[in-house]
Amino acid sequence: MSSNYYLLFLAPEVVHEYISSGQARITLHHPATHLQVDNRIIPVHASGKEETILPVIYQITSVNRNAGTITLQLEDVYNRAINVTEMTHPPVLQQALKNVHSRMQNEAAGLAPNLVDPFMDALGGKRMEEKAFVASIKRYITARGYYFDDETLANYHICLKTRPFVILAGLSGTGKSKLSQLYAEALGHKQRYLRLPVRPNWNDDRYLLGHLNVITGEYVTEPAVEFILEANQDQDQMYFFCLDEMNLAHVEYYFSQFLSAMEEERPEDRQILLLSKREQKLLEQQENSQHLPSRLLMPTNLFFTGTINVDETTQSISDKVIDRANTLEFFTVDLDKIPQPTALPDLITLSSFTWKSYQVKMPDTTFREPIIEISKILNKANLGLGYRVLRDIELYVANSKHLLDPLVAFDLQVKQRILPRVRGTEVISNMIDDLLKFLKQNKLPRSEQRLDEMKSRLKRDGYTSFWR
Repeated sequence: MSSNYYLLFLAPEVVHEYISSGQARITLHHPATHLQVDNRIIPVHASGKEETILPVIYQITSVNRNAGTITLQLEDVYNRAINVTEMTHPPVLQQALKNVHSRMQNEAAGLAPNLVDPFMDALGGKRMEEKAFVASIKRYITARGYYFDDETLANYHICLKTRPFVILAGLSGTGKSKLSQLYAEALGHKQRYLRLPVRPNWNDDRYLLGHLNVITGEYVTEPAVEFILEANQDQDQMYFFCLDEMNLAHVEYYFSQFLSAMEEERPEDRQILLLSKREQKLLEQQENSQHLPSRLLMPTNLFFTGTINVDETTQSISDKVIDRANTLEFFTVDLDKIPQPTALPDLITLSSFTWKSYQVKMPDTTFREPIIEISKILNKANLGLGYRVLRDIELYVANSKHLLDPLVAFDLQVKQRILPRVRGTEVISNMIDDLLKFLKQNKLPRSEQRLDEMKSRLKRDGYTSFWR
């Protein structure tokens, strides 16, 4: 193999703007004194004292020495990133990484021909096709002795790709929180999974973000804020946060800042206020002051799952929450399909860059007309759909390609994103009849069955909602 592979050391802002966004073709400022067209580039995330070799390989397609730029085309995506400071690499690779810390940002270091194969091996092999990737998750779940059908697993995966907040609703003990845990484990991130039980007295976000003790001048942190800070410092890996029984308290009371931050399109704008200017000043005045940012960034490698039970001990879910998440239901368990635990398959710690490469950012507008028709029907009962729901449905459909039939994907979105908005007394009965007729005509059986259940409760109780 010829010696045309180079490690390119990049600043964090460059990595986040170009590499993390999954762009297939990028142009970077680089003097390129010795780089040539067709050279291969392996980017290195150089952040302070930490360097991580990213699991992507680019091919140089053009070099403009006058402008000082190089254009790169994405060639391959691999499974895992390489932490330069790890001591588990083969000796030949450790030798190659010894001088990495002395490299300058934006420097390109040639890779000796005999090191190319060890590097490829350390990157964990080429990324699997997405369908095979989801199948590997199911194999792990089966080996652990649990069962989720193919549609449920694919649905959860697509929901995370569409928006980093998913609600799992259903009966206690049906595997809601276990799904989020096993998904993280299957990707090799067991140590980066936090399950936090919500308590009924959570009436503001200090139970997640902590608070400043004005008497001692110390900022009292909580496990949640520590976990998010860790995710910020380790954006090459994936972090999973499960809020268990999140509706034991009013969700919008303690989670409103998070919901608002998720709305921002640009990752750098997804910020949560942690300290006011006055509190920051008080903290800095302490002798052994803690180093905390005034604002907490919601990184793109952090994923939230909220589990909810629907009974007399829980709070209702507001539109602000419903509008910002897919709602998956767990009301039945196929007990006859639960397998016996077996030996676990080998795991590869999938990097956040690799996982994001499965994401599709361009919405699929195939079902725009049916969505508009549904919105018109809902308007008859003073309900309706907004821009956010429309965009998220179309993103979900785009991200379901090769995993679900398009009509199945749309059916799931009507059930998960639209029907949770339907609630009211008998005055909405005509609207429900019209919507049922539409769902039947357009062959959306999952949504039709769910709405038919809601209609039955309306006749029985005089009121209905999505929540059972």
